Amino acid sequence: MISEAGNEALVILAVSQSMLLPCFSDGILEEYREVMFRPKFGFPIEDVESLLAMLRSRGKRFSRLPSRRLSPDPEDDKFIACAIAAKADFLVTGNKKHFPEAQLSGTKVVSAAELLEFITLDL
Repeated sequence: MISEAGNEALVILAVSQSMLLPCFSDGILEEYREVMFRPKFGFPIEDVESLLAMLRSRGKRFSRLPSRRLSPDPEDDKFIACAIAAKADFLVTGNKKHFPEAQLSGTKVVSAAELLEFITLDL
């Protein structure tokens, strides 16, 4: 989302075009909101709220997630738990080392660039 032409922006575009179904929990959206409101990014409030609303409307919310230690970083457990609950094909992250695939029951951990490679191969 930092660059309008970057991989993350292209993933968001794919979500807005219903090419991808994002899965999330309330905790995940709250973390997204918190991170995007950090002064270092300088995102306008309306852009952040618009993105979160789009994720809510285009995605699938999971509310009952397992609460166990799954990641080397406990703050990332909610992402793994959501991927497991959703039986997700992919978990997209910029920090793959915190997401051990052995914990993910078949979910592939990928960067935004790798996800774009997967979806463009299917077109």
